[in-house]
Amino acid sequence: MRIAIIGSGGVGGYLGAKLWKSGNEVAFVARGAHLAAMQQNGLRLESPGGEIDVKATFAPTLDSTEPFDLIIVGVKSHGTEAAAHLALPVLKNDTIVMTIQNGIENEEILSAILGKEHIIPAAAYIISTIASPGVIRHEGGTGKFKFGETDGSVSPRCKMLEQIFTQAGIVGEAVEDIRKALWWKFIFICGQGGMTAYTRSPIGKILEDYKLKAMLWGVVHEAASVGKAQGVDTFEDVEEKVLAHCARLPAATTSSMFYDLSHGKKVEVEALNGAVVRFGKNLSVATPLNENIYTALKPFA
Repeated sequence: MRIAIIGSGGVGGYLGAKLWKSGNEVAFVARGAHLAAMQQNGLRLESPGGEIDVKATFAPTLDSTEPFDLIIVGVKSHGTEAAAHLALPVLKNDTIVMTIQNGIENEEILSAILGKEHIIPAAAYIISTIASPGVIRHEGGTGKFKFGETDGSVSPRCKMLEQIFTQAGIVGEAVEDIRKALWWKFIFICGQGGMTAYTRSPIGKILEDYKLKAMLWGVVHEAASVGKAQGVDTFEDVEEKVLAHCARLPAATTSSMFYDLSHGKKVEVEALNGAVVRFGKNLSVATPLNENIYTALKPFA
């Protein structure tokens, strides 16, 4: 299978390396020092399951290549539109475009440019980052991916993707209601990601401080309330479930937003806590805690 990875960071790089090793033809799109390092030395994936050294195509675009069977979009949410335009010249009628991004609006952006029939949203559950230019480090437990059709069905192409992922040693599951899965992850990231970036503190520090812990509970509650108002799910006990999950994380755990903020990169707050605020205003749902986070982090977006 011909596969393109647009956004070869922690998650995109992990998927691309695993898919390449299993015999697929994979092209990686990246930029900056990460791209330069891969063009010179290839891509290395460091993982509890072993190291993979990838020798493939690494470039800033896909314009001069043949069409792809699968395009995986792993850029930050503020790069979604640009990623769609990179993908457009290499689409064919049955190309699958899988978005593994944070947030719940990427599907609409991609659909508007590429066509809804191409898009399969996915939720990624994995700790994988760029350790240094050209090197992806996967840590923690086995990563997992859930994906599904926007109409809530499990289609033959989703089952095919399950098989391709399994052959590559990737845990991938086709689910009937991907929208619900995306929202559960979205709510968690708004809480854990938003709070670690807002406080510039790891999750352990937040849970030790009863005021910050209460704020984390409230941020999650507001995001879930917006989802309920949209009819996505009842999100039963989501606040307690998120806090329990955070408590199981190593105390030093931060988030991608924390990482981007501390490394001078653009943060995804528009697509996360900012989205909660926008949806809340449209639905007349109060979101003051998410608005605090959004206001504080917006200058870095």
